[in-house]
Amino acid sequence: MRYYITSHMKNGDKWVTIRDSFKEMNTVIECIVKDKEVLKFTVEEKLNEHEEKDDLNRQITNLRIKQKELEKENVRLVAQLENDEHNVGHLDEKMKRLDYLEKVFASNRYVFTDIPNTPENLKMVKMMKKYVNKRRYNLRWRGQYLVDGENWKQYQYGQPLSKSKCIRVYIDSLTHAIDTVEGFNRSEVGVITEGLCLLIDLCQENIRSWEDGEPNEDVDNEKKTLEMSKQLLSYFESMRLHLENSASKPIKDLVNIVIPKGDKPCHTK
Repeated sequence: MRYYITSHMKNGDKWVTIRDSFKEMNTVIECIVKDKEVLKFTVEEKLNEHEEKDDLNRQITNLRIKQKELEKENVRLVAQLENDEHNVGHLDEKMKRLDYLEKVFASNRYVFTDIPNTPENLKMVKMMKKYVNKRRYNLRWRGQYLVDGENWKQYQYGQPLSKSKCIRVYIDSLTHAIDTVEGFNRSEVGVITEGLCLLIDLCQENIRSWEDGEPNEDVDNEKKTLEMSKQLLSYFESMRLHLENSASKPIKDLVNIVIPKGDKPCHTK
């Protein structure tokens, strides 16, 4: 270290003294303090040429270390980005499958609504029930809109048809159709199992990425989703095997197959 001692004289002059050690600097300061012609003095520390070179080398080494750390972080971020893009692609595919599955599960929807409750219209609805394909569909009806003058509190869970202004007609897909088990055919079961496999892979990958030994709510939720997905996969895999084993058998030999015979009286009557 090099010390620059600047003395400010009363006559306006400045004297700069340079010393290379702390001890030498103190000796100069002692002399300056005794000199009555000195108004004030300052001391400035500077690196000597050798020290400046060492300090520069240290800075270069630190920058190189930082560069390597940044390169590693860049590699990690690129890999994560590629993985995220891969997961986003899977997510888009899953959203399409989810849209399809929503259509599969949405079997209990009303088809006709706001039909005026008249004898002619009720007869028309009963004729529709008579000629609907009973092997695949069930037609039923409910009352809609409470008639004037009635207390709605007495019919919080729905009013009978005789107390309704209109008729609402539902057409439900039968749970046990000829070529399905519990409402699913082979292609639908294949789509569901494939989607569940993708979901299981994604959950396992997220758990590996997020789990660090500390309590983590996201990891716990992923584990719950993983367990539920595995249970569903096991269920649909057994359903797939049942469908495959039943494909070569006559319809009457299939398990849980119900083919309604004749027309059944509607419970809404």
